[in-house]
Amino acid sequence: MLQPDIQYLTTHGAVQDAAAAMRKASRLAVDLEFDDMRHRYGRNLALIQIFDGSTAYLIDPLPLTNPAEELEPIWELLRDPVIEKVFHSCKSDILLLDELYGVHVRHITDTSVQYTLLAEADNNISLGRLIQSELGLEVDKGEQKSNWLKRPLTEAQKVYAANDVIYLFELADRLTAKLETLGRAHWADEENAALEAVRYTRDERPYLRIAGKYRILPGELPLFRDLYMLRDQVAKQLDRPPYMVFANDRLSELVRDTPRDLSDWKAARGLHPELKRAPYLDQLAALSSDTFVPVPEPAATGEQRRFPFRRRLNGEKTARADAREQLLLQLKNHITADMNSYVANLVLSNRLVADIIEMGAEQVLRPWQQTILRETAQRHSLDYSLIAQPFDQASQA
Repeated sequence: MLQPDIQYLTTHGAVQDAAAAMRKASRLAVDLEFDDMRHRYGRNLALIQIFDGSTAYLIDPLPLTNPAEELEPIWELLRDPVIEKVFHSCKSDILLLDELYGVHVRHITDTSVQYTLLAEADNNISLGRLIQSELGLEVDKGEQKSNWLKRPLTEAQKVYAANDVIYLFELADRLTAKLETLGRAHWADEENAALEAVRYTRDERPYLRIAGKYRILPGELPLFRDLYMLRDQVAKQLDRPPYMVFANDRLSELVRDTPRDLSDWKAARGLHPELKRAPYLDQLAALSSDTFVPVPEPAATGEQRRFPFRRRLNGEKTARADAREQLLLQLKNHITADMNSYVANLVLSNRLVADIIEMGAEQVLRPWQQTILRETAQRHSLDYSLIAQPFDQASQA
């Protein structure tokens, strides 16, 4: 393909003009560059790349006075259900747009989803590898981990950013043709349609993920939580990622070997200097091993508190759940033999098996997955109805 024109846009007027030009297109290739707690606090949009078939627009939100408002012409395009938006591995992008701007993208085609449904390999493929395997082109990915919030952008960054969108139409078309040959185009239609419903949800207790990784004991959790939240407070004030205030490893060390008093905190290694000044030093002092008064974790909600489904069963119900699991594993083995292991895992991953045991295949699976499961059961004289409905509604015979 011919190298497209690359336009770098930094003003509201330029954004409006570009959006008017792009509105004539039936599809747009889209990508975002953003910083997720690497160089600044929080998740920050750094660049929007859109290709309309002839021009690659690099839209820079950083020079704009009010990006949420001044980028509205772009948001309108993304929301428009008539215009197809082609992404590669879009979930993090659409979550960011929802979190920061309340933008819900419509009519999505994700080349990563398409590739996964070819079932040629277990894992998602990077865009660079997909371009190489499908188009035979080597694309320089050297700027992948550069600081996208630093200005000015280099010419290498601009070329890299444009390359993330200019090949997406050709990739989507090739993958669509392959899926159609396999009779799987409707699989991709269903999976892509489901992406429209992806929404950002705020994690009210983010420290629990790190606590699990560092095997923090229940009695240590209140101090771990309070140190985590203090670190986050300082990071937000400094507009720096929390790891620049002190590292996660240091967080767990401070919980297990906590400074005893103010002088110990002043001498503690690995802490950002801001922590050793008022008002944060006083807050640290209150966390000293000699003075800390732990506040218990709030009571978990019913959803958080409940045990995994299988642990709540006993007796006859355990036997029924075991029977559902064995049937699902039989079906997975048959799908592996009839098609391949990659398709089998798409239909019955370990997580899906656990969910189907509790909620039933017709609630958990997409229609294309249900069809494969139902046809496999019929072909091998197995009873699909035994796993179709939720556990509590299924026949107890």
